[in-house]
Amino acid sequence: MKKENLPTRAVWIHCASVGEIKTAMPIIEYISSKEPVILTVFSPRAYKFAKSLNIPTTFLPFDFSFLIKKFIKTYKPKILIVEEAEFWFNLITVSSKYIPVISINTNMPKSPFIRLFLDKISSFIVKSEADKEVLKSFVDREKIKVCGNLKLLSKVEDKKLDIDFGEKKVIIAGSTHHPEEQILFEIYKEIKDENMILVVAPRHIERVREIEILAEKMKLSYSLRSQTKNPKTDIYIIDTIGELTSLYKYADVVFVGGTISKVGGHNIFEPILSGKKVIIGDNYNKIRDIVEEAKKLDAVRIVKNKEELKQAIKELLEDGKLNISIKDIQRKIFSCYTEEIDKWT
Repeated sequence: MKKENLPTRAVWIHCASVGEIKTAMPIIEYISSKEPVILTVFSPRAYKFAKSLNIPTTFLPFDFSFLIKKFIKTYKPKILIVEEAEFWFNLITVSSKYIPVISINTNMPKSPFIRLFLDKISSFIVKSEADKEVLKSFVDREKIKVCGNLKLLSKVEDKKLDIDFGEKKVIIAGSTHHPEEQILFEIYKEIKDENMILVVAPRHIERVREIEILAEKMKLSYSLRSQTKNPKTDIYIIDTIGELTSLYKYADVVFVGGTISKVGGHNIFEPILSGKKVIIGDNYNKIRDIVEEAKKLDAVRIVKNKEELKQAIKELLEDGKLNISIKDIQRKIFSCYTEEIDKWT
């Protein structure tokens, strides 16, 4: 292995993907403010992303014991922090012979083989009491600390969009799929007044024309984000990329799609971090851990059919704001993680 220009005696952090790097950024930034960090990744995309943030980064060696040993002897890390479900056999078992191994934002592995070497990990910082209950069947409960979901520390991208909705009540449907737009359009027709607008941001931008045709068929006026910043229509279709997160601040009501359609759900933390309650359907298997976290905050409404969705929209039009301070929760989670990590660094 050719030695790269990376710091020695650093804190070694492993994140598999861009998403995991983004989740871990508050921890990476915290540790980097005190001492050197080495980040290892799997994918070229994650490598490029980390490099763009000026984080000392290299690819994780293949999971052979001699390569993990060589990495440790070359860079002499003080500790290894692995995120979520990055439980590679030699990465964990070999590293644990030389340095403490810490798991953060732990996702319990489903493989029974992996559970055989979980006891090699020095500490687990987990998202919930439910995670702790599962984990303590395999490791000493003294190794487990419940701190909350690191994803709640994510930063909300807030681009200046300069959209003027006037005094209208704004319903935002983000990351929608067929047939969610039709259901929402039907509900909108039943409850709408001149002081209301439905904003639709389809998950796939190539579906914009399909949504235009649907609006025409249902005799609803519509306008496109690319054509106006001052919509006066029933429906405002977002036909641009990268603006949805910044749109949520305008919302009185938020519905996140892929949850009536059998997709399994999309990110609901973005609107929650903007201080909004979220409505979803009951097909949320891909985001189940996030939904469980949101339930604790009273930040999500789960509906089973059109009538329940209609009722939830009407109720949140009256009051769709969170009754808790997200910043206070973030401070608590951040302090918990950093206090635990400080014990080992």
